[in-house]
Amino acid sequence: MKELEELEEFLREHKDQFDDYEPQDGHFENFLERINHQKKRNLFESIPNFLKVAVIITFVIFSGLIGYQIRNMQADDLGLGAISPEYQEVESFYTANINNQLSMLKQFGSFNKEQHQSILNEELKDMDERYSQLKKELELHPDDDRVIQAMIEYYQVKTNILNRIIEQLYQIKKQNRNNLNTAV
Repeated sequence: MKELEELEEFLREHKDQFDDYEPQDGHFENFLERINHQKKRNLFESIPNFLKVAVIITFVIFSGLIGYQIRNMQADDLGLGAISPEYQEVESFYTANINNQLSMLKQFGSFNKEQHQSILNEELKDMDERYSQLKKELELHPDDDRVIQAMIEYYQVKTNILNRIIEQLYQIKKQNRNNLNTAV
């Protein structure tokens, strides 16, 4: 404290000597520029190094996870359409046809016995699991015509089975209507 008091006293005594000279032109602008530059630099430098490293590590981890997810999504989507546009058209045709048939099955309602419904669901699930295995085979051997042919046959068989079931349900429903009409 004593030093500050001495400095203040010195400044008061020699005040007239300090007021004699004006700063150079642009001195205040240079001074403000230096202050602003120092503030900008200090903002980034004020962040601790461990925090900077943590942000970088987090960014790298998230980038890796996103890349991994994208690669898995592309691998999951590998089907006939990934081989050629013609196969993509075949796959789209059969997929649309199968989806249409499944919606028709839902419109018919449930089977007479829950056992029949569960058998159908299990068979469709087994067929889908086999198709998943074929997709894995296609990943390993994309040029193998046997795998491609097996995938096309899967679609054909599934379509045929669904068609037969729909026809049988239609016949049963028609027969039930006739029985109701004759009973009345």
